[in-house]
Amino acid sequence: MDKVNFPRNIRVYIPLIVLFFVLLFLLPRAGKFNYEFKKGQPWMYEDLYARFDVPIIKSTAQEEEDRAQVMREQPPFYHKHAKALPLALEQADKLPPAFARVAKATLKKIYAKGFCDQLNTEAQTICCYEVATLVDTLAVVDVYTPERARKALMGSTRLLFEPETDSSAVEKGLERCLIPNLIYDETRTRAELSKALDNVAHFSGVVNNGERIIAKGEVVTAQTEQVLKSYQMEFDQNYGYDGNRVFLWGSNAFIALLLVALLFFSILFTNVKIFADYHRYLYLLTIFLITQLCIFIIGNPNFNRLYLVPFSLMALFMLSFFRKKVVLPVYLVSLFPMLILPMGVRLFFVWTAAGVLNIFTFTYFSKGWRQFLNALFTFLLMALVFLAFQFAASGELRIPTEELVLLLLGSFLAVAGYPFIYLFEKLFSLVSTHRLDDLSDTNSPLLQLLSRTAPGTYQHSLQVMNMSEAVARAIGANVALIRAGALYHDVGKIQNPQCFVENQLGSDDFHKALSYEESARMIVRHVADGEVMAEKYGLPEVVKRFIRSHHGTSCTGYFYAKFIEEGGNPERKQEFCYPGPKPLTAEEAVVMICDSIEAASRTLKIYSDDSITELVDRIVDGKMNEGQFSETELSLSQLKTTKDEICNYLRQMHHARIVYPNLNNINK
Repeated sequence: MDKVNFPRNIRVYIPLIVLFFVLLFLLPRAGKFNYEFKKGQPWMYEDLYARFDVPIIKSTAQEEEDRAQVMREQPPFYHKHAKALPLALEQADKLPPAFARVAKATLKKIYAKGFCDQLNTEAQTICCYEVATLVDTLAVVDVYTPERARKALMGSTRLLFEPETDSSAVEKGLERCLIPNLIYDETRTRAELSKALDNVAHFSGVVNNGERIIAKGEVVTAQTEQVLKSYQMEFDQNYGYDGNRVFLWGSNAFIALLLVALLFFSILFTNVKIFADYHRYLYLLTIFLITQLCIFIIGNPNFNRLYLVPFSLMALFMLSFFRKKVVLPVYLVSLFPMLILPMGVRLFFVWTAAGVLNIFTFTYFSKGWRQFLNALFTFLLMALVFLAFQFAASGELRIPTEELVLLLLGSFLAVAGYPFIYLFEKLFSLVSTHRLDDLSDTNSPLLQLLSRTAPGTYQHSLQVMNMSEAVARAIGANVALIRAGALYHDVGKIQNPQCFVENQLGSDDFHKALSYEESARMIVRHVADGEVMAEKYGLPEVVKRFIRSHHGTSCTGYFYAKFIEEGGNPERKQEFCYPGPKPLTAEEAVVMICDSIEAASRTLKIYSDDSITELVDRIVDGKMNEGQFSETELSLSQLKTTKDEICNYLRQMHHARIVYPNLNNINK
């Protein structure tokens, strides 16, 4: 596992400490519900509107009444004795045959209705079960009590009694047949009653967000009082705090520290080099801070206003100066504080969806009227996420017009707010994607000067740009940056164009009168001359780095080889080498590779697959063996992709063409 190298410069941590204290100050710590009210007295304050959805808690008397009703209506539970009927019929068989036959028929009717010797006559129904399974719910009026069952049994056999019949013995035999089949279960009855009481609703309705609770001067009724008490309780839970203030500040400090730590590690694990570029680092923290200010200041009085704030714009502000792999985690961390607000989960997912969509689509919809199209797509996605949460919460698809209007306005505010990127660019001395696109315009003054003064170098730069752009798209590098870097990497040749072979039109007279050392110095000098030209024409630092690093610390191979052939001292090699620095970014490394390969490819006599592959491998491996990529972030996988893409590019550039027939010969 790779070792994590934490930045050691104290300057990295000072802004984080400041950010921690700002967050600590912003986190909610509002007091309790600051209104006094009493039933029968007028409301002395301004109209009170709900800031959030709040359930109306039932009064104690209302809840007690509901519980009493449940106790009245809750049916008792009885265990159904399945063997009671067989036992009763067995007792009936002991009677004289005539009595037995009639008694059995009557007993079957009794047990079909149910027979209980502990029947709760105050209940309307009873629940019967066998083992743990509910069998039936019976009406109490239908169930036989011992007295009713005895009358039914005796009445059905009364006509069979004759003078010689021993009526006393028969009656005792009939009574022995009456075995209850419904046994009262007090334990289960109590358990079911307790469960039913626990399910008694504690709320009698809901006050919706934005709904007026009471108007100024309105008399507080019993119903209004209960609504106000419910709102007060919900307000204190969401906005107030009546516990130990030390615990409050301690909790807020932990949350603030957690947010700062998540931000720090998001940068550390995605691109640790941001810490070294202090302007970009401060800019990233500033965008994060602006997001927190919007969440806590705008969302504190009414969290619904956060639907209007174009948080996806913050993602676009970062996307102009950072790669997607950096922007996405930082953007998500910046939205985390929404989760502690009312309806915060819904807010978080709505703006997360909007930001993620913008991060991946703004590249295609960033110019002209297409920005409005992107805003429309963003609104549709946010509306879909919002309605999904709405449906999941309420079970019905109610269209909340106010929130959807705010989402629509928030989506299009991102278009209106995007020009602020140019202000941030100026304030933090950064270079946006749009600035790089402007620099890549071949009508820019410096590129026009290059095309007039050193046309060969200009054409070479265009080819390097095209080749580098193809590679950049393949490896996921910054296309806008690599285009600008490739176009300007050789602008130093403007100062002495004839020194370079591409501008000599087949003549090399320039170097005939010079020693190999002098020729090498003239060649190497175009790097320093390029910095002068870049400074004169106001090129940004990120583009200047391509001028300085596109040769790294390599040697002017041709003149050094000639120098050695004629007996030169190898220890003087440094006189033939560029001063560096070596490439630091993948973009700089790609331009270095493409610059060398584009120039060397012109020396090939046969453009076959083998010759192109051999050329690319030789140059890239040579640069690697020299250690030119030792400080770059270009991975081995990206390097392989770079080779493959350059080979494909050269094959397409130098493909075979059809030989057209000579029309003059045909017409003869």
